[in-house]
Amino acid sequence: MKTARVIVASNRAARGVYADKTGPVMVAWLRERGYEVPDPVVVEDGDPVGVALREAVAEPVAVVLTTGGTGISPTDRTPDVTRGVLDYELPGVADLIRAAGLPKVPTAVLSRGVAGVAGRTLVVNLPGSSGGVKDGLRVLADILDHAVDQLAGGDHPRSPTSAAPARVLRAEVSDQPLDVDEHARLVSDDAAGAVVTFAGVVRDHDGGKGVRDLTYEGHPTARDVLAEVVAELAGRWTGVRAVAVSHRVGPLTIGDVALACAVAADHRRAAFTACAELVDEVKARLPVWKHQHFTDGTNEWVNSP
Repeated sequence: MKTARVIVASNRAARGVYADKTGPVMVAWLRERGYEVPDPVVVEDGDPVGVALREAVAEPVAVVLTTGGTGISPTDRTPDVTRGVLDYELPGVADLIRAAGLPKVPTAVLSRGVAGVAGRTLVVNLPGSSGGVKDGLRVLADILDHAVDQLAGGDHPRSPTSAAPARVLRAEVSDQPLDVDEHARLVSDDAAGAVVTFAGVVRDHDGGKGVRDLTYEGHPTARDVLAEVVAELAGRWTGVRAVAVSHRVGPLTIGDVALACAVAADHRRAAFTACAELVDEVKARLPVWKHQHFTDGTNEWVNSP
């Protein structure tokens, strides 16, 4: 089994002022991915981090993740001691982790965290905040196993383009009521480990005003555009088995489903990611416009050209 360590750099947590919360999140994340990892090692920032890193590399373990001490305050020394352990850096990984917090958290660019290799161990600094840790783990989800395999002497995997694209089982623009459960049944696949659905529902307010009902107007090419969007996404996804999506047009009332999506994938992360990307792309590119009728008698067109 692959092994890993989590090191928490926090002066106050190490002194018992408060309990660390980010380390257990990282440990649980690694265990979920099949890594054997003990509870986090909590140390003061600076030289104690270097000591813990060298101990882990000497065992050796496949991965060491640290959290905390990556900022610009005088006590933030984790990147400095990490560099003293590394044989070489992987600047692209550290850059991606910083970028993952943008634009939501502009201060993410102040993180000095580094990533690199010591012997055959991958070492990555994550920020000390819970949000920064989550952003960093999202980045690592796509590269960790491949990096560990490479360091262990594995070969490059075959190009994912050789995999069959996801099956598009529905891509419709319809004036009939939409059923999300029906879309889920369409994409059902015995080989899929996850089915994720999304329902975009008409709500009773928008912009501080009460909504009575609305009408969606679609361009004559809307169905063709939807098919094009879904085919494009299906061709580049990996690990996704099937997809179904429909957008409603015509009059809708509060609670009606305006957009129904379902994605079946080998694993939940791929299913969640694909479903979110599908919703975003449909909303951005589909030539369908919303005419809202408010309870005060006024009305408004949304996204109308």
